[in-house]
Amino acid sequence: MKSNSSIYLFSNSPRFNKEAIPDFESFGRDDSLLLYSSLILNHKEILEQLPKTINLISCFDTNDKDFLPEELKGNRFQFIFGDTADKKGLLRIMSDKYFNDSVNNLIILSDSIGITCEDIQKAFNLLQIDDEVIVLGKTNNDKIAFIGFNSFNKELFFDITWDNLTYDYLLAKVNKHENLIHVLGNYMLINSITDFKNLYAELSKKESLAYCSKDIHERFTNLFIEYKELLK
Repeated sequence: MKSNSSIYLFSNSPRFNKEAIPDFESFGRDDSLLLYSSLILNHKEILEQLPKTINLISCFDTNDKDFLPEELKGNRFQFIFGDTADKKGLLRIMSDKYFNDSVNNLIILSDSIGITCEDIQKAFNLLQIDDEVIVLGKTNNDKIAFIGFNSFNKELFFDITWDNLTYDYLLAKVNKHENLIHVLGNYMLINSITDFKNLYAELSKKESLAYCSKDIHERFTNLFIEYKELLK
């Protein structure tokens, strides 16, 4: 019997092994690690508020396997480890093990932020029909924060180049197939100093508490203080 819904936290590269992670622009290695891990732990806090009937799966690089922070251990998450440089190979592992066993699936890019529990429930509600549906989470600079689907189309998903996904690129790929498409928006993907500046501005707003707790906010604040010259 299929489970109702599954969420996959999908990393683009190593995120916890300090020797393997990519530097975030002009950040030092320790600060790059703090940024990446804070984004993932923020997702953990959000996702664990969802009903326990929803499966939570983290898809990390093999290099991270022995470097997971204590906060991620012993919780609801299941783990997949693979070569994040070979994203289609990692996607194949995900599809073979999970996609066909869940009615609705949501892939969230781990470097995203701004996604609330309400957004996730809205995405799953849009998937709850008999037609084939794709839900795209669009960032404020036209990239992709998440992809939801209620039918795994191998031809579509293995045709996608998963590095640096843009909204226009993905929409063109999805439009080649018979899908209903819904777009949810105003999320962030933290991939550049400009994104980091936008994160600083957004977290200064009271509304950010809906998707970033005070504890995680403090982690980001340490980075904002360290790189205050970049925020001018």
